[in-house]
Amino acid sequence: MGTGLGIDVGTEWIKVVQVRTSGSSVTVTGALKVPRGGGGGGPDIPPEMQGALVVPETLGQELARAGLKRSGTLGVSGREVILKYVSTPPMPPEKLKKIIDMQVADRLVAGRKGDDESPAVTHDFRLLNVPTGLKGDLVVMAGVAKNEFLFGNYSALKKAGIGLKRITPAAFGLVQAYLRTQKIAPGETVVLVDVGHENIEIAILQEDNLFFARSAPGGGKSFDSALDKMLKLGKDKIQEFKHHRAKLLPEGAKTASPQELQFQNALKEGADNIANAIRGAIMFCRTQAKMPKLDYQRVFLSGGGARLNGLREYLEAKSKRPVQVLDLYTGLDLRKVDAQSAKCFEGDVPDMAVALGLAIVDANPKCYHFQLLPEPVIKKRIFWNKTVWAAAAGVVLMLGIIPPYNRSVEALSKAQVKKTDFEERVEAAKQKKKDFEARKVKLRERTQQIEYYAQQTRLGQVQLNFFAQLRDAAPQGMTISWVGSSEAGINTNAANDVFDNPMRGIQIRGVYDSDQIKDFNGAAAEFFKRLREIPGVLTPELDLGELEREKDLAANLKPFRFKLSLASPDKPIAAEPAAPPAGKTESKTETKSGAAPEKKS
Repeated sequence: MGTGLGIDVGTEWIKVVQVRTSGSSVTVTGALKVPRGGGGGGPDIPPEMQGALVVPETLGQELARAGLKRSGTLGVSGREVILKYVSTPPMPPEKLKKIIDMQVADRLVAGRKGDDESPAVTHDFRLLNVPTGLKGDLVVMAGVAKNEFLFGNYSALKKAGIGLKRITPAAFGLVQAYLRTQKIAPGETVVLVDVGHENIEIAILQEDNLFFARSAPGGGKSFDSALDKMLKLGKDKIQEFKHHRAKLLPEGAKTASPQELQFQNALKEGADNIANAIRGAIMFCRTQAKMPKLDYQRVFLSGGGARLNGLREYLEAKSKRPVQVLDLYTGLDLRKVDAQSAKCFEGDVPDMAVALGLAIVDANPKCYHFQLLPEPVIKKRIFWNKTVWAAAAGVVLMLGIIPPYNRSVEALSKAQVKKTDFEERVEAAKQKKKDFEARKVKLRERTQQIEYYAQQTRLGQVQLNFFAQLRDAAPQGMTISWVGSSEAGINTNAANDVFDNPMRGIQIRGVYDSDQIKDFNGAAAEFFKRLREIPGVLTPELDLGELEREKDLAANLKPFRFKLSLASPDKPIAAEPAAPPAGKTESKTETKSGAAPEKKS
């Protein structure tokens, strides 16, 4: 046995039902139907409040006066609630939940978490018992709603003095109302349609197996808009005209006058929306639930928007299927309600079906439904419930712990302050570290820049030192006349090339006195040996190709050239002037037979 309260917040009216369930029986113990905005006839919601849950702030007081509970299950619908299908291979429940988390929640929201690290959406799912065409595959129906929307509903009702134990799509309320009040035919597939003012709740079931549940736009408001466009009578008179004088004829029926034909055309647009919603639900379920042969045998209508005279017959002719009103009264025990509550169930077409089903879900949470109450609310509720019970037990068993408890609360408060201070310090430290890393990058760039310019200023001196070592290493009778990059041509006048560019490969040209140096190759070998002792020089290579002889050279002066390759072509030679060999005091800029060419620097 359980007691539950169902809350259906429609566009115009708030419908509340309280039930007590025992086995298969459902007893209504109270009901309430109040205008959503507090005025008679269900006033319009101001444009600036559209999309927000607006309820009278005195709603909780009205429930108390009616003898109803002030906590229950809320049904939500509209475009803010998304229901979808997911097909997966068989897997353990833990893995299935992870797959649904990834497939449903992560794909529907960009940016998974907010600033407080809480999820941006709440979702739930159930396995469907469907004859899937893929052998062994699981078909899952999942529901998702943004927490911003759910928190808005929760806060609005809390402000009105009502607590919510759960939030679920309103279509599940319609399903439970059907399952607990109707005698279900074996093997029959039915479509449940609850026509509200703006939305339509649709569900597809085969016996007690749910295949589809979703909200769709298009309710009784479309009839009001079409009639008001023609008659210009205002909202209240249009609704009175619709309920007492308007009648929808089956498609193809003859009309008595052109004016009646205009009425039919206006009303058919709204009726076709309902028929299309039924057809669209069947087609969607066929593809998404992997049931290509899905069909239905009957339609059940409920909701205030379905009270238009002739709507049932029109839909029956349109769908070629029986369409009947959902009869709640034969399956309910209404003997416990007062006269005011009984009025809520008056009329041929019930509009309390969704609220009734939500109350059944509240009384028996094991009923098939989605729990869309945000996780932070659930955690907070669990925390406070545990805290209250623990505090009560502590008061009863150990009254002496009150002072320590008070001190612990104070310590907890101080710890929270310290924690907040620590977190602020951590954030400040992170920012300082970030700034420090940025300064390190800038310093590294500045150091590289300084090193580059310093290298440029040192480069000429290094090369001059190398030139001095080259000259000192040359044997008597050998004169260096040209030093340059090995990329420069032999006859290219590029004397300063070695100073303008970092040394890589180096070409050296000069002359030797054949009178002083009889064995040039031997002298060159000794010369190269000395060159290898210079740090950074890898291999000297003699090039004895044909050289053009300068006209002003004496006959005993022979030209030569050779190349040096460096150990590291990425770095210039870091050379220091070498000390002249012992006993060697003559200048290498003179020859026996005449003046040597002037050295180029």
